[in-house]
Amino acid sequence: MSEGHRPFRLPRRRPVTQPAAVLAGIVSVLMAGAACTSSGTAAGQATGTAPAPAAPATSSAAVPSATATSATSAPLAGQDADWPTYDRTADRTGVSISSPAPATPRRSWTTAVDGAVFAQPLVIGSEVIVATENDTVYALDESTGAVRWSRHLASPVRAGLPCGNIDPSGITGTPVADVTSGRLWVVTFTGQPAYRHTLWELDVATGRTVAQRPIDVTGSDPRAQQERGALVLLGSRVYVPFGGLYGDCSDYKGRVVGAPVSGSGPLVSFTTPNEREAGIWAPAGESVANGSLYVATGNGTPYDQVDDSDSVLRLSPDLQAKDRFTPTNFEPLSADDQDLGSTEPAQLPGGLIFQVGKEGVGYVLDGTRLGGTGGELTSSEVCEGGFGGDAVDGGTVVFSCYDSLRAVQITPGRSGAAPGLHVRWSVTGLSPGPPIIAGGVVWDVGRKSTLSGYRLSDGKSMFSASTAPVVTDFPSLSASGSRIIVPEGDQVVSYLGI
Repeated sequence: MSEGHRPFRLPRRRPVTQPAAVLAGIVSVLMAGAACTSSGTAAGQATGTAPAPAAPATSSAAVPSATATSATSAPLAGQDADWPTYDRTADRTGVSISSPAPATPRRSWTTAVDGAVFAQPLVIGSEVIVATENDTVYALDESTGAVRWSRHLASPVRAGLPCGNIDPSGITGTPVADVTSGRLWVVTFTGQPAYRHTLWELDVATGRTVAQRPIDVTGSDPRAQQERGALVLLGSRVYVPFGGLYGDCSDYKGRVVGAPVSGSGPLVSFTTPNEREAGIWAPAGESVANGSLYVATGNGTPYDQVDDSDSVLRLSPDLQAKDRFTPTNFEPLSADDQDLGSTEPAQLPGGLIFQVGKEGVGYVLDGTRLGGTGGELTSSEVCEGGFGGDAVDGGTVVFSCYDSLRAVQITPGRSGAAPGLHVRWSVTGLSPGPPIIAGGVVWDVGRKSTLSGYRLSDGKSMFSASTAPVVTDFPSLSASGSRIIVPEGDQVVSYLGI
């Protein structure tokens, strides 16, 4: 299972291809809109308010070359405003703790880059780190969008894959940074002289290569594996998840590979024991809690055996499988391509985990004892199918589904009772990407070329703006202070005033 693959029961939706909308003059703030709830009110149909005045036009930064340039080092001390990994933290909360309540968001700068941006932008000090499918990494000035440095690391794959829907295919998974050491890790995909995934360690201040090494392990077919999930740091290693290409073709398996942050030393790895498939492909990759990595897998072959497919797994730092949860209906899930692993395991207070997959059933698990087959604490149908990722604020989980954005509330059980699980609100009629939370607002950039903000407490529409067409099924944004960073195809846009 990989980027863009939908469930067997639903038709494939192609990426939006209409011309990019001119953002200046159409941004509207919907501060008094009606609540979007599970009653089925469509996105953008808030009533009782007139659009706010259009935001002023802003200038775009110059199109950068893919050549490293000298840069002034930005401070890398651990700051509340840093967003150094997918969803800001290794447990993938997706919550900005530096953002104030929104004022009047406006577009402040736009910078063109040399390829499509599938990875979530990172924010480190005063730099925005952006990686492209052309195997290039950029450091942009957070205030102006100007290019501080860029590094074209390799040539991406443009042909020869057995299937897939990313062309060219270069850097797809979100990099990870260590703000203390000022280091950044990123994985490129190349086809010459052979198909290969390479792990690079870069200096955040300059883009200089500190180390690089192949990250494909023995027994893996790099041509069949896609590195879609985000990288994560835990202890002395950086971890890289792998799934397959869109179309589930060829001989791939779900894998996680761990490499020492020192740049040398043996790799550790985990491979699902099925015959093939069971990819680990959700854009957030792994989530980390209590010194363990948690991953969710997709459908596997043979479909009538568990073999770690359609499961939530707890892995030790040396990538030994320590625990597993699998739904009792794993056979029809695998047979119909209903991946449980279409989102990552969401870490909740009290050691609980929330997992929702393509079937649309949400499971609450005990992270210390996942329970094996059928061992969930509670479960309930929560949407038409989870697809992309979530953000977590206390016991509230906001997550993307095929055509809706949902918020569920999870409450711990008392005196041995099962935890409570109920839908707080939903916004329908949109195709969201993985959401984040900043300033008490849920922010989302969708596959229908819309940037939206919804109040966390009740789903009330707070903001809406058109974006350039996106080219990924999982467009993902980040936040820092009063700014959000939005990838829009082959450009990056900063909105100020959230």
